[in-house]
Amino acid sequence: MIKEIHLKPGKEAALKMRHPWVFSGALKGGSESAGDGELVRVMDSGGKIRGVGHFQQSSIAVRMLSFTDEVIDRAFYTVKLREAWNYRQQAGFSYGPANNCFRWINAEGDGLPGLVVDRYGSLVVVQFHSVGMYLQYAEIVEAIKEVFPGEIDAVYLMPVQQIGDKLKSVEEGFAMGNQKEFEVCENGMKYFINPDKGQKTGFFLDQRDNRAWVKQWSKGKKVLNGFCYTGGFSVAAIQGGAEKVDSVDASAYATEQCARHIELNGGKSIPGNVITEDVMKYLQTTPEKYDLMILDPPAFAKSRKKSHNAVQAYKRLNALGLKKIEDGGMLVTFSCSQVIDEKLFEDTIRAAGMEVDREVRILKKLGPGIDHPVNLFHREGHYLKGLALYVGARY
Repeated sequence: MIKEIHLKPGKEAALKMRHPWVFSGALKGGSESAGDGELVRVMDSGGKIRGVGHFQQSSIAVRMLSFTDEVIDRAFYTVKLREAWNYRQQAGFSYGPANNCFRWINAEGDGLPGLVVDRYGSLVVVQFHSVGMYLQYAEIVEAIKEVFPGEIDAVYLMPVQQIGDKLKSVEEGFAMGNQKEFEVCENGMKYFINPDKGQKTGFFLDQRDNRAWVKQWSKGKKVLNGFCYTGGFSVAAIQGGAEKVDSVDASAYATEQCARHIELNGGKSIPGNVITEDVMKYLQTTPEKYDLMILDPPAFAKSRKKSHNAVQAYKRLNALGLKKIEDGGMLVTFSCSQVIDEKLFEDTIRAAGMEVDREVRILKKLGPGIDHPVNLFHREGHYLKGLALYVGARY
């Protein structure tokens, strides 16, 4: 029988506004007997049912799956997966040979907090950010197969370190199939996906539209792809007609894959280097100047306690980058730190521009594609923000 947990008086406002998180400080009672990952019914102080979600002993005590008293089973996940796919089609994503990889479930953005699902052709990679979602992985896998019958050859469950050490004995790896590498296509560009080795689910799908934009601006330019990972922006720049493309990342695996992807897409003859080195160190020591630079670092802050240090790191990085851009060049810079909001990020880049005494104009504000929807009632879902900047002369 599903357990009931109760809210303190006056703590139901967030649920009335359909925010998908219930914080531990809002709970009155009932949580003592609830286990990590257990489905619970959330009751307000007046005894009214406010919905059902996964419980976890953490600051986010309940991740809401429904704001009604709904059964959470395979049929529930099948409906959610199908709704998410229908939304992407209606929003304009066209699945086919030129684009066969996309974010299928974007956690709270698709009404499934704690769950991320990416599709790479016949491979589906599932990432769990809550114990409750992991405990229902069998139902989720069956729902995936039901929505795309006969199209899925492999389902990979990401390593459970993603949800800490709450579970002692769990499954990970391939829940279906065992092929180690898959070739996929994004905007006509080809990439290898290996969920066993790659970061996140194997590829940063949220940058699809931004890679297409960089491709349009690369013709005849000397390009630096900083934090290149497996070379998405490098391939886009080459396909866009760049004169030269340098790619830098501290990870040897990333630069190895970057070189493979450049060759896979016919870019081996284009001048440029793939360099395994810390990006900040490279920017400090290289004599090169670039017409177009992409800086897409990993999250510098995972919590608000570390946001100050992250701001300083973003400022240092972008100041170094701005010094290495030719007059009239462009800087495309990103932050994927959720705790650094759009205004703070822009203020930080402004401070970097002031430090190097350059004229800088905002050409375009950037973010994730339509397959990464954000729940209107969950502001915390905004994580990727970017700026395309025109860099003029020094004052």
